[in-house]
Amino acid sequence: MGLDIQIYRSSHGYDCTNGGISSKGHSLNVVNVDGPFIPRENAPAVMIVDDLPNGKPYPKLVPAIYDDEKGEWVRAKGWFMFGGNYGESSDSRFGSRILPIFDRKE
Repeated sequence: MGLDIQIYRSSHGYDCTNGGISSKGHSLNVVNVDGPFIPRENAPAVMIVDDLPNGKPYPKLVPAIYDDEKGEWVRAKGWFMFGGNYGESSDSRFGSRILPIFDRKE
């Protein structure tokens, strides 16, 4: 179960995600944060990850898939870039932060 968050994008209407998951709806489901919701078509699964670029914290949201062999949600394979959209929730389980969504793939 995960937590639904809202997607924030430019008011100009441009999609810089190259068809990424944040370009298709208004919500995402963060599967590594406790919450009452499950991923679904109008709220696809994402995870908060932090690769510590340059040794500094930089949390971000990336697409997630369910790995049947491991029995858990894992980061989707591939190289994803920032596509210009952000995710946020007022729910205290998510924290008071706005995170970049890395869902652009070329």
